[in-house]
Amino acid sequence: MTKQILFALVCSLPAVAQADLAADVKAHEEAFARACVAGDVAAVVALYADDARLVWPGAGEEGRGKADIERLVTNFCKHTKNLKLTLTSVDAVPLDDAHVGTVAHWESSATGPDGKSASVKVRSTEVLVKSGGAWRYLVDHASVGQPAPHAPHAARRKPA
Repeated sequence: MTKQILFALVCSLPAVAQADLAADVKAHEEAFARACVAGDVAAVVALYADDARLVWPGAGEEGRGKADIERLVTNFCKHTKNLKLTLTSVDAVPLDDAHVGTVAHWESSATGPDGKSASVKVRSTEVLVKSGGAWRYLVDHASVGQPAPHAPHAARRKPA
């Protein structure tokens, strides 16, 4: 009986570890959202490894290392009016004991330069590294989905 209990405990450990990993990743993503919406550049930058690479949508929104990340984070988190970020889903894929890959989906809204509110769906694919007992972004690649293509003009006409 003792062997069966021990076997059941050992078999359940990977599921518990995966649940903890998913919770850790979700907490990390949500910490990013809270700090960014608050315009807390230092808190956002602290979520990245020193040698992290960042690729965000938009021309020139790519960088490596803390100085580049601080520049990009400042432009987005501090200078975007009425920014809202909502994490809608995140999947974590363990790569090894110190690395995890993620795919996350976000809803983002803000007031544009024209004063109008705009919303976009954002996808992020990341690699996080565990260092000093904390997860940090090592690679952060975000993209904005493209609208569905329009039907050709002739196909949109209604039959007479």
